[in-house]
Amino acid sequence: MKIDKFLRSRAGRRFYNFAYCWGACLVILGAVFKIAHMPFDSVLLMIGLFTEVFIFFISGFDLPPEEYEWEKVFPELRKGGEKGKDFHDDLEEARRLYAQGAKETQARMTELGRACDEHIARLRDASDAISPETMKRLSDETAQMAELLRELNAKYSGILEVMNATHKK
Repeated sequence: MKIDKFLRSRAGRRFYNFAYCWGACLVILGAVFKIAHMPFDSVLLMIGLFTEVFIFFISGFDLPPEEYEWEKVFPELRKGGEKGKDFHDDLEEARRLYAQGAKETQARMTELGRACDEHIARLRDASDAISPETMKRLSDETAQMAELLRELNAKYSGILEVMNATHKK
């Protein structure tokens, strides 16, 4: 029996798979032994590497994968397919649509940037309209309100403690 016929047979494929997997395992195991400085590390590594060399040698006799005629399954891949259009025409149409979408997106982004600029200008005008005295008063009132909230939280905490103590009795 020739080697290529054997490799195409069920037994040959099983042998190839077995040898490939065991060779890889031996290489990895040899590397682990080598890293850990365990006994027989070089022997295991060499056996695994020689097994892999053998596998790669016999894989040279393996047949290349079969070429499929995808045009039979997908006629649109054929020149002048079912639609009567070339595949490349569809590709050009997709590119044209993409370019059109990119231009629309760019126009919308420019419009959005303009709207943001207008909003920032309005905020700047509004902040300029508030006097420094008003800002100072607003800051003082905010600080006073924060202090009152702290006091209110302290009173609520006291009430909750009394309620929990009463509830536990």
